[in-house]
Amino acid sequence: MSLLAEPEVTAPSGPARWRQDAVVGFFLLTLTVLLGPPAGLLWSALAPHAHVSIGASGVPIVDDGGTEVFVAADGWFLAVCLVAGLLTGIVGWLAGRRSGPVTVAALTVGGLLAALVAAKVGMRLGQDQLRTAAQAGTLGRYGANVALQAKVIILVWPIAGLGAFLALMLSRVEEID
Repeated sequence: MSLLAEPEVTAPSGPARWRQDAVVGFFLLTLTVLLGPPAGLLWSALAPHAHVSIGASGVPIVDDGGTEVFVAADGWFLAVCLVAGLLTGIVGWLAGRRSGPVTVAALTVGGLLAALVAAKVGMRLGQDQLRTAAQAGTLGRYGANVALQAKVIILVWPIAGLGAFLALMLSRVEEID
């Protein structure tokens, strides 16, 4: 038995705690938003593309506008956002489990912003070629990324992130300050 007791380690309090929470929140928010463009690229690569024809009039016409292309693209966006949300929730737990409210806010705002960025980036790919062909009146059939139809899907990313964070928090209550 040792005569010297080990010092008790305590979490910072007051202004030091708020600074630490702010740094964690900024880190999570920034990381999550920066995952938006790669998620958009992944969505563009996985989702089916619509076929657009440019005829003699120079007006682009969607050939398969009544098909499942739009629904499938939304489904792929949902899947990409679900996985990204789960990953950011896990990172949120690892980095900010002691900064609970700030972590929740960062995961929520960051997830919404990242999903919006992913939707814009994924739709934008390949649009320049189609626009140039339409302006030049170049006849032909082109593949085009489709826009997100069910806008509510952007909520999947923050909900999945918060769900993963909450599940980890409830499974490891003893690790929370």
